[in-house]
Amino acid sequence: MGLIIFSGITGFDKTEFIRSFALKCLEKHHYPVDLENSDSRKFIHYIKFEDVLLDVADSADIANFLGRHSLHEKNNAIEQTFSRIGKQIEETRAEHVFLDIHLCCLYHSQFFPPLSAANLNELDRSVAPFPEASIKVVALIDNVYSIWRNLKNREATFPGTSLRLREILAWRSVELLQAEAVALNYTSETRDVRNYLFSVRHPFISIYNLVFSENPICVYLSFPITNTRQCSNRIDNINIFRRRMYEMATELGVVVFDPVTIDELALNFSTLDGENRVLNGSMRWPLDTEDLLVAEPHWPIEIPDNEVEEVRSDIMNNIRPRDFKLIDNSMLTTVYRKNYGGHSRGVTEEITYANSRGKRVYVYDPEEDAEAGVSHPFDPDVYGYRDVEAFYDAVKKGIESCQVARAYRRIA
Repeated sequence: MGLIIFSGITGFDKTEFIRSFALKCLEKHHYPVDLENSDSRKFIHYIKFEDVLLDVADSADIANFLGRHSLHEKNNAIEQTFSRIGKQIEETRAEHVFLDIHLCCLYHSQFFPPLSAANLNELDRSVAPFPEASIKVVALIDNVYSIWRNLKNREATFPGTSLRLREILAWRSVELLQAEAVALNYTSETRDVRNYLFSVRHPFISIYNLVFSENPICVYLSFPITNTRQCSNRIDNINIFRRRMYEMATELGVVVFDPVTIDELALNFSTLDGENRVLNGSMRWPLDTEDLLVAEPHWPIEIPDNEVEEVRSDIMNNIRPRDFKLIDNSMLTTVYRKNYGGHSRGVTEEITYANSRGKRVYVYDPEEDAEAGVSHPFDPDVYGYRDVEAFYDAVKKGIESCQVARAYRRIA
């Protein structure tokens, strides 16, 4: 039994992403591609918290529920919802339970609900009877400008639900904090529950290996972005590295965390048109990957200039903690051309942080980049390579050694 708690804010079709992922998993494991099929539900039981809540609360929609004045009434409905979901999990006895949930909601400038350990323990009790039961928390995120556009497009159907960029960033920060709290609540002396930060713009293989590996081995990709994003040749070169790492993930069953799947710095390259900032698809880092579970945004995206200006510093302040969180979730950090286009402070900070956390760090730093770096390119705590194929071979062997160590610990 594995309980996967998929959290995330509104505005990026989280439910569609989770359902598409679940259906693709059913197909991969040769089950009927139908989440309501009885055989399929023995393998994956998908539960949308909001649907159960609205049934419990006898409410037409989530806005109607959140608009109720009684905090006690709403908390009681949420408590009953957790209890009902716990009973569903016990009755279905599925191999994998996918719980689709907003850990907090933003309604009329207020966040709701308060996080309740008692409610979370209802789910814990439901999986406890199953041998080797596990819990993972996966906090799903997308670019704020995509979310802004989606909410704006829904305004005609759901009046008053669009948000400013800063509100979206604030909501996401609270949601991620709640996800950390959920993981900590479930962690004990005998169980380490992780909260994985995950962009929905990773390919299928990354989320698949994350969910279906008992203790997933994760690899963080580190490479210069600011110094390379304005040069197509440099982008193409780095994208070759990214593709090679995704191929390795497919071959070895590991998870790749790719920082450019979230590219909110693209807003810095938007053009001013009257009172709006215009963002085109060519301004974000080209992902150049296949098998995504979400569609490309509808470009261009036009956002009021004053909204973009008020979040510039917030977006910068989000980058480093987000990348460090991905390193925390990873066993290995792979660094590609750390001096490509000049010294990269961001890559240097990621190497230093990964070292401080006891992570393995593999660095490819070719001779042609050496003049841009310091005289001694490799720190004593990293595995440094001048030859790119030797670098990939070392990374592969490093992953395989981690897999052997994990297998040995399970047997022991």
